[in-house]
Order: sequence, then structure tokens, then C-alpha cells
Amino acid sequence: MDRELIRGVVGVGAACLIPLALGGFLVAGARGGLGVAAGGALALGNLWLLARGSERALRLFTGRSLHPLWVLGLGLRYLALFGALGLLLWSGRVHPLAVIVGLSVVPPLLIACAVRSLRGVA
Repeated sequence: MDRELIRGVVGVGAACLIPLALGGFLVAGARGGLGVAAGGALALGNLWLLARGSERALRLFTGRSLHPLWVLGLGLRYLALFGALGLLLWSGRVHPLAVIVGLSVVPPLLIACAVRSLRGVA
């Protein structure tokens, strides 16, 4: 993935999370605001780690050497993501729907930033 695209999505996503978390706080109290912020942070962190991992995986096709445990690192990313999500929901300090709102921030931002970056190419 393009580094500038990921930086743009993470930057815009972090900026979008502030008003969304404030909206979650107004609608559902502290549990709502914290849920939106935590879900968004998990989604943005996951995107960043996914882009970093895919960049390293592409080294296989260019003939560069990779650390032999890179697949283990890829699996640990999923384990950490699902563990953090499970811990958030299990704690009861966040509203589950607010976490879903936070998690759903990344896909439309990724599409919008990708289309915006392609406008300059075409």
C-alpha cells in the first residue's frame, strides 16, 4: 500500500474521531465516547499494521530476504487485535455499538482518500 495513502487515512481518521467521540459522549455518555475512540484507535492501528505487514510481505516477490518469523508476526497482529477488542467489550466500560461506530470509520476514509489520490493520476 502507498505510504502517503495510509498516512492520509490515519491522519484524517484521527481528526474525524474527535467529533465522533464527542458525539458518542453526547448520545451514550462516557461509555459511548470511549467506545468510539477505542474502536477508531483499534481500526487505525490495525490499518497501519496491515500496511506495514503487506509491505514486508511484498519483499518475497522482489527476492529480498525476510525474517523467518514474519508469518508469526502477522498472526500475532490478529491475536492482539481480537484480544484488545474482546478485552474492551468484556470490561463493560464501552458501549458495543459505539465500538462498532469507531471501527467503521476506516473503510469510507480509505475509499475517499484512495479516490482523491487517483484524481491526480488520471
